[in-house]
Amino acid sequence: MIVDQGGRPLESGRSSIITECAQNLKTAVDAETQNRAEGLQDLKFSAGDQWPAMIQTARELEHRPCLTINKTDAFVRQAVNNMREQRPRIQVHAVADGADKQRADVIAGLMRHIQVNSNADVAYDTAADFQVRMGWGYWRVVSRYVREDSFDQELYIDRVRNPFTVYFDPSSTAPDGSDAEWCVISDRMTKKKFRRKYPKAQFVDFSNLGSGDELMDWATDDEIRVAEYFKVEKTPDVLCLLSTGKTAYKSQLKQDELDRLGITIVQERESVRRRVMWYKMTAKEILAEREWPGRWIPVIPVYGAEYEIEGKVIRYGMVRGMQDPQRMYNFWRTAETEVVALAPKAPWLVAEGQIEGKEEAWNAANNKSFAYLEYKPIVQDGVPVQPPERLQPQGMPQAQVNAAIGASEDMKAVAGMFDPALGAPGQETSGVMVQRRQAQSDRSNFHFYDNLCRSIRHTGKIILDLIPHYYDTQRVIRIIGEDGVPDSVTINQKQMNEQGIVAATLNDVTVGEYDVVIDTGPGYQTKREEAADNMLGLLGTPLGEKVAATADDIIMRQFDWPGADQIAERLAAANPIAMAEKQMPENIPDDVKAMIAQLQGKNQQLTQALQQAELDKKYRMSVEQMKQSGEMQRAQMQDETKRHDVASRDTTARDIEEIKGHIALLLAHVDARKETAAIEAAAKNDATH
Repeated sequence: MIVDQGGRPLESGRSSIITECAQNLKTAVDAETQNRAEGLQDLKFSAGDQWPAMIQTARELEHRPCLTINKTDAFVRQAVNNMREQRPRIQVHAVADGADKQRADVIAGLMRHIQVNSNADVAYDTAADFQVRMGWGYWRVVSRYVREDSFDQELYIDRVRNPFTVYFDPSSTAPDGSDAEWCVISDRMTKKKFRRKYPKAQFVDFSNLGSGDELMDWATDDEIRVAEYFKVEKTPDVLCLLSTGKTAYKSQLKQDELDRLGITIVQERESVRRRVMWYKMTAKEILAEREWPGRWIPVIPVYGAEYEIEGKVIRYGMVRGMQDPQRMYNFWRTAETEVVALAPKAPWLVAEGQIEGKEEAWNAANNKSFAYLEYKPIVQDGVPVQPPERLQPQGMPQAQVNAAIGASEDMKAVAGMFDPALGAPGQETSGVMVQRRQAQSDRSNFHFYDNLCRSIRHTGKIILDLIPHYYDTQRVIRIIGEDGVPDSVTINQKQMNEQGIVAATLNDVTVGEYDVVIDTGPGYQTKREEAADNMLGLLGTPLGEKVAATADDIIMRQFDWPGADQIAERLAAANPIAMAEKQMPENIPDDVKAMIAQLQGKNQQLTQALQQAELDKKYRMSVEQMKQSGEMQRAQMQDETKRHDVASRDTTARDIEEIKGHIALLLAHVDARKETAAIEAAAKNDATH
């Protein structure tokens, strides 16, 4: 809507906004009547309401069964859960205007915090489920205060539980809804709450509502319907290119300020100044209004299949094409049940007179269990008649069985899912063939996942645009890394110089130009497990020794079992490259950081080698000194030994001579005693004679 330079609508009065909202609501209802009616039917069908009303009523009047074997919901859940397993992830890249990688990582971590804090996966999954079932779904970005006693606000991603309450600009053609000019969201509120919150407001309901959003469907006499109305206002203005390279609207510039700073206008062109307004209203009056600080309407659609046929946009999901084969399957399985359950029981073949008087027992033979049945043997023409015999029951018609199998195969063909993708064994014999067959099924429904990625990317752009407005003060926030590990950082932290002037602002998320990309495929945990397997395989190659010497701590961090991080820390403490990286500032690029770490590691290795050489030199000197000291001690010991030997020999010789002298003296005494004894003996003999 075009407004004047003061931002006021060209049509005076707030009633013009209500009139405009009512007109846009009617436009959306008229444009989406067919999609809403068929989408509502798709939801009911996938929930089990699969028999045409006329046929179901006729069969119920005849007391005939109407079985529903809901295979459609299984196909839908298979497609939705595949997307849940590979949920897209938002990544932030620095582009220009003072942006850098460190701040991009902080903003990306803040986005992950916003998604985790607001349970964004619930919003994405709810919208994706509606997208696959009926062709479209929504989620929205909102802001709320952190606490009742705080002025800080947080961004949240909320799910839209009922997509029929959203009336989106039908002129929007972008697949992510980024070009929408307006959006209406209807909601219900109890009269008591309405009176308490808006005591002066009139109690008037909206009347123009589309399929799936009728007041009688989900409101009572105690409730009122209110609406949120987003609209993009465009004010004519002149866009100026300044000598600093920046752009600004002429209505926002002050010439005196430009002259004081020496800034000139280089170029001008006619343009419009865009802003988003938000209103909350009833059908009679506006209850609240404010300017939404972002560039886009914070309601994000996610579409399924979309075509424009004869000026009408047709949207549908997976269920639309599966209805006919599902009905066929239900009909033929019901027919099989009727044949088995409602067919008469197998009768008995008896001859006349065989059960006479026993009719009561035989009549109950198909309903009761008897230990025996009595009959009368009879003879006809002199020949005994055979005993009663039960006839074989009617078999299952093969045509009905084949028709049910054919309907089941038709459902697989329509859904683009075959046995391997559904977890059932197929004709594939190798793992590679099974994977290719599963990939073929994934490709059949890849447009759902691709559209979801586009919408999540637009969500990232909306949050990126809102962050400078809601996170513009210095505060400590939680950020979440790609590996899911939380951390706390201070954003917009001002650094003062000695004069008390702000010299720099750390983690300033209010400046810089950034872009959003989507990371798809397996999540971080799956990639981590695959990386661990590949790294272990790399260790068995010729590069393994070099990798283990330079990145052993990185390899250990890929394992997800208790104690892996502690082992990695100890390995890092012994790895000079890892220790060098820890000591570097975080704002250094990764390639430069790796180069510096490698050089520091080599320097540390050379230093260690030099220290080892010095130790070896000292050791060699010590060994030489020990050798010399040993030689001297050995010589001294030899001299001492020689002197001791000489002294010992001299002492021994003297001792021997002394011993010899003593022996000779003793021998002399012995000889003298012998001579004395001989003389005494001779004297005794002479005296006797």
